[in-house]
Amino acid sequence: MREIERIKESVAKGKIPAIYLWYGEDRFLIQEGLKVLKSFYFMTDPSGSGIEQVSAKELSPAAIVERANTMSFFANRLVIVEDVTYFKDGQTADLEPFLDYLTNPNPATCLLFIAESVHRGRKLYKALDKAGEIIEFCAPKRPQDWLVWVQSELKVRGKSMDTQVASKFIEWTGHHTGVISQELDKLVIFVEQRQKITSDDVEAITPRSIETSIFDLLDAVASRSSIKALQALHEVLRKEPALKVLALLVRQVRLLLGCNALRNRGGNAAEAPSILGISPYEAQKVWQQSVKLSTEQLAKALSECLKTDLALKTGGGDPGLLLEIMLIKFCGGSERHVLGHASAVPKLGL
Repeated sequence: MREIERIKESVAKGKIPAIYLWYGEDRFLIQEGLKVLKSFYFMTDPSGSGIEQVSAKELSPAAIVERANTMSFFANRLVIVEDVTYFKDGQTADLEPFLDYLTNPNPATCLLFIAESVHRGRKLYKALDKAGEIIEFCAPKRPQDWLVWVQSELKVRGKSMDTQVASKFIEWTGHHTGVISQELDKLVIFVEQRQKITSDDVEAITPRSIETSIFDLLDAVASRSSIKALQALHEVLRKEPALKVLALLVRQVRLLLGCNALRNRGGNAAEAPSILGISPYEAQKVWQQSVKLSTEQLAKALSECLKTDLALKTGGGDPGLLLEIMLIKFCGGSERHVLGHASAVPKLGL
């Protein structure tokens, strides 16, 4: 990602800002950025004694400023302030020590603040922006952005994938940078000296994410294929307990209902991420799937989910069988047909 490249450029030039603010929900990318930044300090001090990590929850702004002003035997110091909540409503810390420090920061120290989110209108944010550099860490949003990111990660590892294979790999792993990175590492070990990773390699090594399996399950429901729906259900139940699977189904049905409601009032897919509170990539997939399922079907599905949830929580029967009955009803069947449908797929020992 571009944010990592910016940090690499600073390290390569030996020009580290005296003030950094990093923020974003993608903790994996932030940790990758920290590895790059720390490498600069390890070059002059392999022991890492010039690097200090503190928590904003445990130290006051005044104490953090004192750490930043502390001189070191080595020329450069890095003070990392994690768990920063200074931009949240209701924060009570006295921020004046920071505001004073930012007007004249210690040039021998890089003071790095790490926050999950920021408020650009706050006085501290404006002071940080003026005194140093601010970087937002965010995962790719569009399908093509994910493909570019995966290809760049493959290049670093000396491997490659065809675009179609990369798309399948992303689909199977889900959209989490840390998970994708780990799965790429496994594939690199699996293919050994071979440069190109194939679809067969992905199928052999990469587990399908539960989110992908839930999408497959609902696609089967949309096509009214009880057999395919039950096969997809059994695949999911091998990974997760029945209650979690049901919770994921309820979430997905609600998202699909939200898309249909948005479409009915003239909205479009671009509005879905902010309205539904999901990533742009997931919104695109949910929007496309919602076209296959009517509001009436989804409302019935949600009602059946709630009935099944009550039965699961009150010991109303075997969890696997309850979910099978529910799915066959989704597909337009009736409860009396469940045994005939269920016998067509392998049973689980639940």
